[in-house]
Amino acid sequence: MYFKHLLQAAKDTHQNMIRVWGGGIYESEYFYEMADSLGIMIWQDMMFACAMYPVTDSFLASVRKEVIQNAQRIAHHPSIAIFATNNENEVAIAQNWYGTVEERFKTEYRQLYIATVIHELKALEHATRPLPLVSSPSNGKESARDNYISANPQDPNYGDVHFYDIFKDGWNPSIYPRPRFASEYGFQSLPSLQTWQRTLGPEDNLADLIEHRQHHPLGMMAITPLVRIHFPLPLPEDANYLEALVYFSQISQAMATKTETELYRSLRDTEHRTMGALYWQLNDVWVAPSWSAIDYYGNYKLLHYWSKEFLAPIAITALYESKIRSLNVSLICDLFEINTDGLQVSMNIYKWSQLFPKNTTTWPVTMVPNGVHYDKVIPVDDIFQGEFTNYNSFVEFVLQRNNMALARTFYFPASFSSVQAIKDPQIQILISNVFCSSQVNVKMNSYSLTLNAKYPAIFVYIELILEKHPDIKHYKFSKNGFMMTSSSCVLHLEFEAKECVRLNAKDFKIMTVNQFMKL
Repeated sequence: MYFKHLLQAAKDTHQNMIRVWGGGIYESEYFYEMADSLGIMIWQDMMFACAMYPVTDSFLASVRKEVIQNAQRIAHHPSIAIFATNNENEVAIAQNWYGTVEERFKTEYRQLYIATVIHELKALEHATRPLPLVSSPSNGKESARDNYISANPQDPNYGDVHFYDIFKDGWNPSIYPRPRFASEYGFQSLPSLQTWQRTLGPEDNLADLIEHRQHHPLGMMAITPLVRIHFPLPLPEDANYLEALVYFSQISQAMATKTETELYRSLRDTEHRTMGALYWQLNDVWVAPSWSAIDYYGNYKLLHYWSKEFLAPIAITALYESKIRSLNVSLICDLFEINTDGLQVSMNIYKWSQLFPKNTTTWPVTMVPNGVHYDKVIPVDDIFQGEFTNYNSFVEFVLQRNNMALARTFYFPASFSSVQAIKDPQIQILISNVFCSSQVNVKMNSYSLTLNAKYPAIFVYIELILEKHPDIKHYKFSKNGFMMTSSSCVLHLEFEAKECVRLNAKDFKIMTVNQFMKL
């Protein structure tokens, strides 16, 4: 059931490919059958990753058996889109990650992956499937010309790239490469406090447990610098530090991943021909700081909620280009057919102190089927002028037809630590509808919730308090971490339980960035 939940979650957020990483396991038949049924393609690594391996006769014999048994078992599944022999081992040799600069390691690399793994995978070649990749990242055919170990396997002009840089502002599109395919990238965040509480032992200290389970070589430096660029993170000795760190880390992760993914999608019809983006990672195997979008218990982080919009077949992007201080507005369409009649974009300028836009500009647009329409380049100084400044205002772009929103995105010109005139939104929650239906062995509980606010609310984050309802293992809202710019909005909640569950307003916790600011 957990696989079904994860793969359905990927499907629900428009993900058409996921990667089975070389540091994991070969998955069960059920996993691949479920991927087949949902139409999700699988990038399948062989289980070799981030290490140098021996090439003794006995080890190579074991590898041959491993590849034959597992590849033959799964190769018939239509979801298997491509095989890759390893993760990051070519780049590890090229960049001497493990002190393996000696020529013999290159020889052993080729012996293991070319003469052994690729050799066995060739028996499973099929006209509908690309040839196996020797490594990822790699330069593809160009790497083959370099005898499978290129000087720079991360060359953005060939093959695929992996990208991680925690020392730059992940909300800035200019920091990212312009690759043919981005097969791994991401940012860390913390799972919710409720998730931590479920794994906390009676003698554990939460702050110590978080530090202990942070396995990044740079520790919490993988998270906190990006948070502090954009948010008023309290000091570690403050009572609300951990609550803020969890919340802000999830927003930071979601926004950075959104920015990077939108950039890659927008490059599709440019000279870069970027044709794929797989962010790292979908799910967790334990409760810890990680790159995941779904936590160990199956609950969504904000990244997964946001991915439903930034991976949608129809999307609008407004990416900041620092060199010219402008927003590049693009319209992305993955549909083979699109009705362009009546399409328009509205640019709404809001003040932080008031609901509803203070200024709206609308213009007609078109879209390119299965492509990108590069619509406008708008200087930021043309938006924020007069009564609108970088500190008291923000802007929303909405793609719509006949007053129906098809996609939206926001641009925030200043960090949330420096914006002015923020007020307490005074959010109230009302349960407006309840439905419970019987399924196999469970009850599907559905709730409609109405949120009311008096002022703009920044990244509204709502949680169901599970301590009161231990029968509920995981749940999902229709949206989360959203900007509330009108006086009311409706969202939906779904979860499975053994019985029909009666919730009230006190079963929900609501957070906003507003509450951490000086009002």
